[in-house]
Amino acid sequence: MKINITEKDISILRVVSQISMGFALLVAMTMIFTFVQLKIMKPLDSPILTSVKEQYDKDPAEGVKAEQIRAMDLMARKAYFTSRWQVETGSYLLLAGIIVFVLCQRIIADNEKPSPVLADAKPDAEAGRTSNRKFIITAVTLIFITAVVSSFLLRASLPDLSRKSHVSDAKEESGTRNMPAPDKNNWPSFRGQDSRGIAGGTDFPSEWDGASGKNIGWKIEVPGKGKSSPVVWGDKLFITGARDRICEVYCIDKAIGKILWTGMASDIAGEPSVLPKSDPEAGLAVSTVTTNGKAVYAVFANGNLVCFDMDGNKKWAKNIGVPETSYGYSSSLLIYQNNLLVQFDSNAKISLMAFDLESGDQKWETLRTGRAVWSSPVLASFNGTPELIINGNPAVSSYDPATGKALWQMECMSGDVAPSVAVNSTMTYAVTDYAKLVAIKPGNTPIIIWEDNTYTPDVSSPVATDKFLFLSTGNGDAVCYNAVKGDTAWTHYFQNPFYASPIIADGKVYFLDRDGIMHIVNADAQFKLIAESSLGEATDCSPAFSDKHIFIRGKKNLYCIKN
Repeated sequence: MKINITEKDISILRVVSQISMGFALLVAMTMIFTFVQLKIMKPLDSPILTSVKEQYDKDPAEGVKAEQIRAMDLMARKAYFTSRWQVETGSYLLLAGIIVFVLCQRIIADNEKPSPVLADAKPDAEAGRTSNRKFIITAVTLIFITAVVSSFLLRASLPDLSRKSHVSDAKEESGTRNMPAPDKNNWPSFRGQDSRGIAGGTDFPSEWDGASGKNIGWKIEVPGKGKSSPVVWGDKLFITGARDRICEVYCIDKAIGKILWTGMASDIAGEPSVLPKSDPEAGLAVSTVTTNGKAVYAVFANGNLVCFDMDGNKKWAKNIGVPETSYGYSSSLLIYQNNLLVQFDSNAKISLMAFDLESGDQKWETLRTGRAVWSSPVLASFNGTPELIINGNPAVSSYDPATGKALWQMECMSGDVAPSVAVNSTMTYAVTDYAKLVAIKPGNTPIIIWEDNTYTPDVSSPVATDKFLFLSTGNGDAVCYNAVKGDTAWTHYFQNPFYASPIIADGKVYFLDRDGIMHIVNADAQFKLIAESSLGEATDCSPAFSDKHIFIRGKKNLYCIKN
């Protein structure tokens, strides 16, 4: 539709048109230059940075080189992110400039009066102006297309935003970075190494049947009652149990299922004469042990904390106070360097304690705020900094595992918090039922990147890679989220509820429901059910993965599953 405007308006539109064209050209040329610069210079793969890193790898103890790498890496990242922002934002700015230019030109063309033709004027003057206008529009269009195409090529070819630091602890495995690669033989704690839920190794079984004995390597009855999960180191497996007031640690031959020794964890000075309140199904042996291959450490709901060497000799034992809560104590142990880390939650106080591995002496205690919870601590590493993270109420909190110093906290939880957090190389994921799921970017000033309240486990803990977050609920749902954006990639209803935590192993996710059925799916954005295998016994315990074997504690028996 033609808009009638004055000659003055046309003059203004010409100026606006020229400015918008100049702006679009500037943005387009900047985008093209940035694209070429990043493709040629590759700031994240600087030869100088690579050279310094190689020197550091030869002598990791040289702290100066480490700091130099971190400083250079930070500068490279700033250059990279600035350039990437220029390209990604430039696409929209360029589009805006072109739209303004085209609109102005259209209005001018509709209202421009034809110039009077003089007797001596050249007949092709008007054709020349039209040709020049077409040339300008064609040139601008070509520059625009080149810039936009370059921007998409750049996004597809450059590294992901979660690119790992040049100073890392280990190579990437199972989709997590900046963290130690999981051991294929050892499963040292609840949910494996650092309590992250990631298994090392390959070729784990996917089909078995407890009733018929298919792919069941061995099966033994656990003498004591408990809901602690199995832990593996070398050729030995460890698990706890309780018979009335008697607390025990069992060491089992991983190959044949024979009990090698039983460690007594009762009759310890300070042990309460009256048992603390607990869930009738839980008992005293809910917390999972931890080991470093030199000794095994266990804690029970009456506050008994014990250490045995690998041959069953008691090295030390003490009572750390009764962690009395409405459901009983369930937090599992972790080891960091020479610290045995204990998350202590009771109605009287909540804290984080560290004990010397050799002597059992308490090294430090950090008081926490809020209410008692039933989660377990998780070790993470962000930008080379080790952190111990606790899912609490009301705050998810992070601590230095060496000193107990509080690093950061984010108030976002409520209710009865039982799931532990999930971590990858850049984020922490916390959830509890009747509350919400949050993705937290850690740091001095942590922020919530995304949140959701559609699927919330009550007991089962989530597991994460840098791409995906997997969780299972007490209603029978299994869910895969985009770990970065929070979009739901897929959901599947399995009917039976889940208490055991999902484990990622060899590109698959193992979901174990309360009826003892393992649902195995691809650890990917598309749901694909690989197999469903029955233990033939109810279970609430998270499985352990070691050396191509899976170990599952049922309500009464312990199973070894192998191909």
